[in-house]
Amino acid sequence: MNLQTSLGKAFEINKNTNIYGSFAEIGAGQETVNFFFRAGLASQTIAKSMSAYDMTFSDEIYGKQNRYVCKKRLITMLNHEYDLLEKRLKKNSKAQKCFFAFATTAVTSSKKTNSIFANKEHAWMGLKFQAQPKAATNDILFHVSCLDKNRLQQHEALGILGVNLIYASFYYRNNPKRFIQSLTEHLSNSRLEIHAITCSGPALTKFKARLLNLELISQKLSSLAFFPDSKRSEFFSDMIFDKSVVILIGKASLVKDFKKNQASFIKSLKVNEKSIYPIQFIPKNQLKSKSYKMPLLVSEDISIKKLKNLCSLYSLKPLSFIISEEDFTKKIFNPNYYKKYSLLKNLGELFDQQTKVFVLSKKKNLSLKTVSVKGSSILKDYLLAQKQIKLLKAN
Repeated sequence: MNLQTSLGKAFEINKNTNIYGSFAEIGAGQETVNFFFRAGLASQTIAKSMSAYDMTFSDEIYGKQNRYVCKKRLITMLNHEYDLLEKRLKKNSKAQKCFFAFATTAVTSSKKTNSIFANKEHAWMGLKFQAQPKAATNDILFHVSCLDKNRLQQHEALGILGVNLIYASFYYRNNPKRFIQSLTEHLSNSRLEIHAITCSGPALTKFKARLLNLELISQKLSSLAFFPDSKRSEFFSDMIFDKSVVILIGKASLVKDFKKNQASFIKSLKVNEKSIYPIQFIPKNQLKSKSYKMPLLVSEDISIKKLKNLCSLYSLKPLSFIISEEDFTKKIFNPNYYKKYSLLKNLGELFDQQTKVFVLSKKKNLSLKTVSVKGSSILKDYLLAQKQIKLLKAN
C-alpha cells in the first residue's frame, strides 16, 4: 500500500512481524485501531483492542479519576495495558517481538466556533513501546485540541494522528524534526493543535522537551509551549488551573528585579500567596538561553491581550502582568500594537475587573501619571484611577 495514506502506514506496521501491541481508545470511537483492521494483516500487530466507554467499567479497569481526559488517566491506561501485554505473553513466542501499548482518552462534540484556544474538544494521546524485543520501554505523550467543527471529523483526525504517532515512533525516532512533521501527515494544521509533548526512554535520547515543543510552534502545530522548568514541558491549562497567574513580559533583567521585590508585589496583590504563579513570557524568536529562573511560556510574538484571553480560559483567579516602562508606553496604549480593532476595544478586553498591569521601574521619581502616552492620556488616567495599572518600584 501507499505510505501517503493512513491505511498505507497501518499496513506497513502490520507487515512488520516484530511489532505487536494493544489499543485502548476512550471517548472518540476506536478510530486508530480501525485503520489497522482495515489495512490487512492486523492479526500480526493487534493483541487487543478495547474501549471502556462506560465510566463504571473504566473506573474498574483503570481506577477512579477526577477527570477522564487528562494526562494522569492516559499514563494509567498505558501502564495498565502494557503490563497486561507483558504478563500474558511473556512465555509466548510473541515475547520476541517489540511490544507497544497505544492509548487515547478524548472528548469530542459538534461546535459552532473554531478557536485555537478552545479546550472543550480535546484528547490525551500516547504510546509506550519497545525499540528492541525485551528492551526497556519508551513513552511519548501529548495533548491534542480538536479544531474541526463536526464530531465525526474530530474522530477521524484523532484516528489519523494515532496512526502517525505509532508509525513515527518506530520509523522516525532518530529524527525529532521529521518525527514532529509526520504527526500531521494526511491532516491540515487547521484540524488540530498538539501541545506539551513529552518523551522518555533509552530509544528517545534525542527527543528533548525544549526541542520538540518549539518545533511544534515552528511547524505551526501549536500556538505555544510551556516549560515549568528547563527539563519538562506541560500542558499550560493544567499548570495554571485555579492559580493567580503573574506573567512577566520583557528581558531577563525584569525577572531579576521582580524576584528582588517579590514579597512587596505579592502583598500589593492582596491574594493568597500560595496561589501566586509567576511565569515569564518570551516570544519564540527571542528565546536564547537554555535555562530560565522561573516557569517559561513561549509563543509567537502575541499581544498582551491575547495572553490574557488565553489565561482566562483556564483560570478564574486574578491575572497580573508585569512589564517595563518602555513596554507600558510602546505596547499597552499603542493602537498599532494590537493590529486588530480599536485601542478602546482592546483595552476593554484586556482590563476586566480581575486583570492588572504592573509597571516595574528602578526610577525613584517616576509617576505613571506623568508618563506620556500619545493620544491616550484619558484612558490611562481612568485605568490608574481604577487601580488596574500600578507602579511597582524596584530596589
